[in-house]
Amino acid sequence: MEESWACLPAYLLLLLVIVASAPTFPDPEEYEDYEGVYLEDDNATGCINGLAEEDLSCLCHPCWGGVRCQSYEDNYAPRFLVHAATAVVPENITGSVYRAWATDGDLGLTCPLGGEQVTRCPCAAVTYQLFAAPGDHRFALHHTTGVLSRNLSGAALMPGQSYTYKLMVQSLPKRGRIQDLQYDILDLRIYVSPDYVTITPWT
Repeated sequence: MEESWACLPAYLLLLLVIVASAPTFPDPEEYEDYEGVYLEDDNATGCINGLAEEDLSCLCHPCWGGVRCQSYEDNYAPRFLVHAATAVVPENITGSVYRAWATDGDLGLTCPLGGEQVTRCPCAAVTYQLFAAPGDHRFALHHTTGVLSRNLSGAALMPGQSYTYKLMVQSLPKRGRIQDLQYDILDLRIYVSPDYVTITPWT
C-alpha cells in the first residue's frame, strides 16, 4: 500500500490532502425553516433571515432566532380578550353583528416595539374562523378582522331564538406546519330580540 501511494504524482497527493481536510457544511435540510435564499450582503456570514453585524454576528429579522437566524420563533399564542360573549340583534339585521378582539404576545415581546425601523411581526399575525352547526350559514366571519356579519343568503333569523357559535383565533404556522398551530376559542351566543329597539342619539 505504501508503494502505491509513493507512485502517485506529488500534485495528485496534494489534491487528495486538500479535499480530505476541506470543511464540511451542514445540509440545508437540517434547518427546519431554511429559506434557501441568502441576502446579497450576507453571503459571507450565512445569515439566513437576518443582517450581518460588524463583528460577523447575525441581527435576526423579527420572529427569527438562532446563530444564523434559521429558527422561526412563535413564542406566544393568540388570546381572545373575552372567551364568552352575547350579541343581541334584531331579526332584520343586515350588517355587522359582533367583532372578536384578540392579542398576541409576540407583538412587543418577540418583536420589540419602537426603535429606529418600523418592522413587521409575522409571528403575531392571526386569522379567525367560525364554527357553526352543519347547514347554518346565517353569519360569516372575516378571517383577518374578526368581524362577524349577517349572511343574507343564509336562513332567516327567528325572533326569540338564540344561535350559538364558536370562534377560533389562530396563529399562522410557518410554511403550513400545523404542529406549530396555536389558537384560542370564544363561545358566542347571538340572541334575536323580538322587541329590539335602536337608540338614535340626538344630533
